Amino acid sequence: MRILGEPSHMGRIFAIISSVLGSIIGAGFSTGQEIFYFFSQFKETSIFYISLSSILILLILLYLMDIKIKSRVILKIFRAYILLFSIITLIVMFSAFGQLGEEFLGVSRYIFTLLCFILSIAIFKHGLLAVVNINKVVVSILIITVSFIFLRSVRKNEIIFQFESLKYALPKNFFQHLTFPLLYSAYNSLLAFPVVNGLKERFHKEEIKLSIVISSILIFLLLNIINTILLSKSSIQNSQMPLLKAEKSVFFQFILVASAFLEILTTVLANYMGLCYSIKNSKVEFFVIIISLLLGFNQFQVLLRKLYSLMGYIGLGIIVMLSLSTLLSKDRMLK
Repeated sequence: MRILGEPSHMGRIFAIISSVLGSIIGAGFSTGQEIFYFFSQFKETSIFYISLSSILILLILLYLMDIKIKSRVILKIFRAYILLFSIITLIVMFSAFGQLGEEFLGVSRYIFTLLCFILSIAIFKHGLLAVVNINKVVVSILIITVSFIFLRSVRKNEIIFQFESLKYALPKNFFQHLTFPLLYSAYNSLLAFPVVNGLKERFHKEEIKLSIVISSILIFLLLNIINTILLSKSSIQNSQMPLLKAEKSVFFQFILVASAFLEILTTVLANYMGLCYSIKNSKVEFFVIIISLLLGFNQFQVLLRKLYSLMGYIGLGIIVMLSLSTLLSKDRMLK
């Protein structure tokens, strides 16, 4: 029997899915810049890279769910990476929030970067439940809006479908470009890890695993929808935030921009959780956030492309290290 006021099983699953997606769908995703850089450049064959990325995100998150790091040295390295990862992502998110305010509202990006800092700190002080609740609202709005814009474009024959991508044959140079889905999946999986790790205190393990599977499917669908929209509108591809300029309707553009602001905010909150995982001193955490804020005054596009790739490479190294550690510990147990 369910206690009055306690969320149902489906409600709990929805909360977890929203939190996982909210941590992954940040500035690059919600503005289209990240998707264009990692996938749209491959045009009609981009579906293969999107598929591989979605599968890898699923496998990595499920692996991290069950991992138990016994070696103190490896645990310290992993925590250090999550710390560095959180700092760099915070820098990009603060920058994106400021860039968004300047580009669409004509307000100085410094003011909006500070606003992002103030709002995120205010929300995070209310704990995990506040983060989960804001994710439920924001993710729902973004999914509904993007899906509606896609269907509306299909109805108006504005979407150009890439039929060649539906062929059951890998592109000839597929393996030459494997770094893109590998970097994308490594980065985003480790971005979601602190949130998933935090959710284990409030939700059942099986609920989280099921939610990760559903989240991966939704990521696959969203990536394909946004990618198709970007490929169909060549005029927006040079923009720092192409998806936000894909819709001519003022109403839908407003919703997209508002969603982008909120998604950036949810990713900032996810990275605060990453700092909490790596640092146990609240004063040091706040100092790190201030440093990230100051560095976030740089241009968004430059930061996104350089730092995301760098952290993707380091992330791959960390995942390989953890995998080898797991295999070696199992080998010792068999002996």
